[in-house]
Amino acid sequence: MTATREYLRRAAAAGLLREAGGFGFVADRCDDPFTGRRQVLVEYCDPRLPASSDALGALRRALRTGGEEADVVLLRVVGDVRLPAPWRPRLTYVRHDRTPRPPGAGVPSPDGLTVRPATPADDPRVRDWLAQAFRNAYPGQDVGPGHPGVADVVSAPDRLSLIAEVHGEPVGHATVLARQQDSVTGEEFAELVDTLVDDAGVRRTAIAALVAASAEATEGRPLCGHVVHPYEPEAARRADSVLRALVAGDWSVDHCFWESPW
Repeated sequence: MTATREYLRRAAAAGLLREAGGFGFVADRCDDPFTGRRQVLVEYCDPRLPASSDALGALRRALRTGGEEADVVLLRVVGDVRLPAPWRPRLTYVRHDRTPRPPGAGVPSPDGLTVRPATPADDPRVRDWLAQAFRNAYPGQDVGPGHPGVADVVSAPDRLSLIAEVHGEPVGHATVLARQQDSVTGEEFAELVDTLVDDAGVRRTAIAALVAASAEATEGRPLCGHVVHPYEPEAARRADSVLRALVAGDWSVDHCFWESPW
């Protein structure tokens, strides 16, 4: 990951650019909007830092002696890099491979499956699906259609939702924030916030159709999605299975936010 000069300049001006183990990093308080957990986010670090266990230890010590108070540290690490304990993956971002596939590739779609752009009349369904997705990612949290996290997505000016239907009956959605920008690198991208399909009988093919439609609708920008790694063991195993399936298909790991106890 290459940080822009402007990003590093602004971080330094704000007093957020620091050093640990001879490597630069940028960190600030950023609490989890769903759990309320107190977090310090290391939004950027020298790409060489995660490869050094000594530097990782120096990073945690620097944060603890820097005046911050938190429950955990989140560290953005580029690529599919594994960190040693006590670090654990918390949020993995994946990037879609837009390489065209030959006609007929993949699993045939069932009769009656279509994907269309959402209309304002679909917003209540989209809110419900997003709330369910956030509850899946944050087990035990009370997330309803009116949660601020849901409202922020639905009201975003670049929000694009697509609806999967079977014989005209909505069964799921994909919701994309189509004009996002990476604050560190400056790269413009489209973020696939969620895909969710209620009908298990068509789930695999409907999600594939929704992702393909999302990629087509955001042509010209990288399409990125994410996998949340919950704390609960069973939910964490399901998330790991989802991630393995994605990288075995049309996705690759772009970066991951690793978490460590404070």
